[in-house]
Amino acid sequence: MRRFWNLVIGSWCLFGIWDFGFGISKVVAIYDPLSVPNNRIGVHILDPGEISQAAKLVNSTGGYWGYVTIPMRSNDRDREKWTDFFLQTKNLHLIPIIRLATYPDGGTWVRPTVYDLVDFANFLNDMPWPTQNRYVTFFNEPNHGSEWGGEVNPSQYATLLIDAKDIFKSRSADFFLLSAGLDMSAPTNHTSLDALEFYRRMTKSQPNWYKSIDGLSVHAYPNPGFSASVYSKDRYGITSYRYEQKYLKINLPLFITETGSLNSSENFYTTAFNQVWTEPNIVAITPFLLFATGQFQPFSLLDTSHQPTAHYAQIQHLPKIAGSPHLSTQTLKPSEPGLPSQPSKSTNSPDFVRRLLNLLSPASPQLTLGQTTISVEIADTPQTRAQGLSGRKALPENTGMLFMFPQVGLPTFWMKDMVFALDFIWINKGQIVQIHKNIPPPSDPTDPPQVITPDYASLWVLEVPAGFIDNHNISVGDTVVLN
Repeated sequence: MRRFWNLVIGSWCLFGIWDFGFGISKVVAIYDPLSVPNNRIGVHILDPGEISQAAKLVNSTGGYWGYVTIPMRSNDRDREKWTDFFLQTKNLHLIPIIRLATYPDGGTWVRPTVYDLVDFANFLNDMPWPTQNRYVTFFNEPNHGSEWGGEVNPSQYATLLIDAKDIFKSRSADFFLLSAGLDMSAPTNHTSLDALEFYRRMTKSQPNWYKSIDGLSVHAYPNPGFSASVYSKDRYGITSYRYEQKYLKINLPLFITETGSLNSSENFYTTAFNQVWTEPNIVAITPFLLFATGQFQPFSLLDTSHQPTAHYAQIQHLPKIAGSPHLSTQTLKPSEPGLPSQPSKSTNSPDFVRRLLNLLSPASPQLTLGQTTISVEIADTPQTRAQGLSGRKALPENTGMLFMFPQVGLPTFWMKDMVFALDFIWINKGQIVQIHKNIPPPSDPTDPPQVITPDYASLWVLEVPAGFIDNHNISVGDTVVLN
C-alpha cells in the first residue's frame, strides 16, 4: 500500500501538480543561518547522554538555541538512542551538527564509501530534527591517513562530497552539508598531507567539488602544540580558516567545529570569541570537548569529577544571544528504497521520472550472457548503485541487478545489509572479464561486511543469486548483450 501511495505522489510530481490537502508537507530548501538571530556558541560532545550538560553551557547567560557537534558512527545507528537524542535537542533548544564517522580498525578509521552515505542519509532522514536546517559534516580530517583507511586520498574525498550531495539532497532538501575540518598543522609526509595541498589536489581531481557543500567546517587550534598565543595570526593558529578561505576563494558559511587550548595562562576563550573570531560568516563555534578522559582529557571543559574548568567558566560567562532558527515542520516517514518517502525537488528530476516509469512498466530489460537470458534491474545513478540490493529478502529466479558505471574502473562492492549470498559477474567491452561465486552476507550484523573488488577493469557489474554462475555454466569470455 505504501509503495502504491508513493507512486501516486510521484505521478502528481511528474505532471507538476501539488495537492497539500492530503497531508503532504512541502520540502523547503536550506536557509542562511545568519539571516536570523543566531547564537553561535556551541560545544563538541562525544555521547548523546551529555546533551543536557551541553545545553547548560551553550544556552547560559542569555543564550538560546546554541550548537552541539557530535560524531555518529556507522556501527552505532541505534534508532531509539538517536531518536531520543534529537528529541532532546528540540526540548533543550539545541541545534545539532552531526559529524559522520565510520569505526576504527587496526589503528585507522575505516575509509567511508558511498554505501555509508546511503545508510547515513536514510537513517538521518528519519530522525526528528529540531530545526529546518539539518547540519551534517562529512567525516574528520581526511588529510590524515589514519582517518581515511590508512592513506590520504584527496580525489576520493572530493568525489565522496559530490556523491553526498546527490544522496542526501535526494532525501531532503533541508540537509545542510559541511566539508570535514582539516588539520591545518599536518605536514606532508607518508602519513599526512598539508591541508592547502589537500585542497589543491581535491580541486585538480574535481574542480567544482565545493559546489556540493553548503558550508565549510574548520578546525581552529592554537598550534603549534595546541598552546600558541590566542593572538597569533600564523596559518597554524586559531585563524587558520582565513588561509583556507583565501586559498579556496570561497565565502561559504563557516563552522568552527573543533578548537581548544592547552595553555591555561591566558583567557583563551574570552579573548578568542570577543576579539578574534569576529568574521560575519561564522555560524557556529563548538570547542572540543565538553567532557573526556584518556587522550582527550587535557581538552575537557569538565574535569574528571565533572566539575567546570577555567575554560568552561570562560565560555559560560560569554554574553550570548537568543537564537531564532527556522524550526522543522516536516512529518517524517520511513524511507522507501528507490523512491523518496515524501515529495522533494528531486521528484521532478529526469532520474526520478525514469525510475518511476521503470516501476510502472511491465517489461524489464533483458541481459544475455552466452546462451542465458535474464531480466535485470538497472542501477546507473549514484543513488541506485548505492542502494543496490540492500535490504532485499531475495531475488526472483533468472533475475539480477546490473550496475552500470559512467567509466571503466575497479568498482568496489560490499555485502552490507545483505541477507542472501550473491554471484558477481564483472563485464567490460561486451564480455565477462571476471566472476566471483557465492559471496555470503555477514553472519552477524555487527561483523564487517565482505568487500569485493575485481582484478580487471569493468564497466558493468551483474549481481545474481548465488549458484547462478554454476547453474548456467557462465564463464569468463562469454559475450554479454543488453536488450
